[in-house]
Amino acid sequence: MKLYKYLGLFSVLSLLLGLILFSQWKYDQRKIERLEVTFANYKHNFLNVEMVDKLLIQNQPLAHIGVKDTLALSSIEAELETYDVILNAEVFMSTAKQLTIRVEERTPLLRIIGNESFYVDIDAVKIPLSDHFSAHVPLFFGNPRDEKIEELIVLIQKVNKDEFLKGQIIEIENKNSKYFFKMRSYGFLVEWGSLGSFDQKLVKLKTFCKYLDSMEEHPNFTKINLKYNQQVIASS
Repeated sequence: MKLYKYLGLFSVLSLLLGLILFSQWKYDQRKIERLEVTFANYKHNFLNVEMVDKLLIQNQPLAHIGVKDTLALSSIEAELETYDVILNAEVFMSTAKQLTIRVEERTPLLRIIGNESFYVDIDAVKIPLSDHFSAHVPLFFGNPRDEKIEELIVLIQKVNKDEFLKGQIIEIENKNSKYFFKMRSYGFLVEWGSLGSFDQKLVKLKTFCKYLDSMEEHPNFTKINLKYNQQVIASS
């Protein structure tokens, strides 16, 4: 008698467990009903919601993704991150069957203008130019190789650490391993030379510009040279 009782209890528990597992499976198989695209720090210059939607539609059959399909969600992230303009992509699925895509764009540091034109970010990744956005970053004229691009990134990082340089340097050239700067507020070309003694050259440039600003009328210099120790050579 007790055996039948235990068998009956076991059958009931098995049935309940089966129903729970089936319900969970059905929940996991639910398909997404809504899609939301957000941007990290509410910042997006190269992309907009419609563009991200288009990328998703082109590369993922979203209608067939279940709420617990972690492999599919990871593949969406990986696919989005193959686009040069996207630094990071995160995908979340809510219990309300809403798929949320959070996108973080790369930040341009420098614009290269040569046989090929593009932006580069801190990781030396080439970012394509945009038809609807132009980043306010220094311009470099030339066709730098990868190692020169890495050196330029080091230079721009140094420039951006100083508010004066960050606001003044608008164009950069490199000739015979020497850097030349064009400044926003001054009409002369700055021959910076190599990246060595950067801080000393910066002090000389600031001192020279401050001296010019104190004058009622600026001398008609076309170029100044900072590469020599403890002196600034100006030429007309």
